[in-house]
Amino acid sequence: MGKFLLHSLFLLLAVVVAFLWTNSPTLSLYTLQLIAIFILLFFANHLFFRRQGKGTQKAKPSLPRLNLTIDAVVFTIVVMLLVYSTGGLTSPLFFLVYFLMFGLALLFEPLVTVSLALAIILLFVITPTTQEPLTEGLQLFSLILITPLALFFGSQYIKVLESEEKIKILREEGKILEEQIKKEETDTLLWTSLNLKQGLSEILDEVSELLADLAHLTINQKERLLKIRARALELLKTGEKLKEEVDRTTDEE
Repeated sequence: MGKFLLHSLFLLLAVVVAFLWTNSPTLSLYTLQLIAIFILLFFANHLFFRRQGKGTQKAKPSLPRLNLTIDAVVFTIVVMLLVYSTGGLTSPLFFLVYFLMFGLALLFEPLVTVSLALAIILLFVITPTTQEPLTEGLQLFSLILITPLALFFGSQYIKVLESEEKIKILREEGKILEEQIKKEETDTLLWTSLNLKQGLSEILDEVSELLADLAHLTINQKERLLKIRARALELLKTGEKLKEEVDRTTDEE
């Protein structure tokens, strides 16, 4: 709520300042100079924040938002100065107000855009030129219609950004899982090549030595040793097949 009030206040002040400036016989003579000052302010703002971003690694989270707010205020006052000074509702530059609504809908809360649109409409209503009432009425009506449309496109744009962020997160998680799988494959290959193979080879050697001395073995002991040897050979072959399958899978990836 605090951000909404602050943003609305700044933008409303920009509209009111532009209105009062262009309606002043003395100040209106310097409208172009004021527009030039605000354009310079826009570039100075970007230059300042760019240096802030390069100078310190720990950028404050509020700085980008402040930068956007200053840009929005500058664009609002420049657009309204141009529109007010060139005829208001009958201005050939009135279409800039539409672009302003779309831009603000992308940057701020919907209520900020609505409040600004209502303020602009109110100022135009209380100061009609009465030169082309039909044109003025159509311009006001179009502004009323364009505001919800701008809000709709703004919300859709935000949803697209959120979807892209989710896709980015899923891709990062996929990379992490892929790295984990590769690590597990490596661990499996090492265990199969070293631990399993070495252990089974030692078991086969021991069994072979025991079977070589048949005089001290009973028939039951001999059968058990033969089963152990057969089982160890089977496990050794299975380990080799597992190693080959993991190698083949890794090569395919």
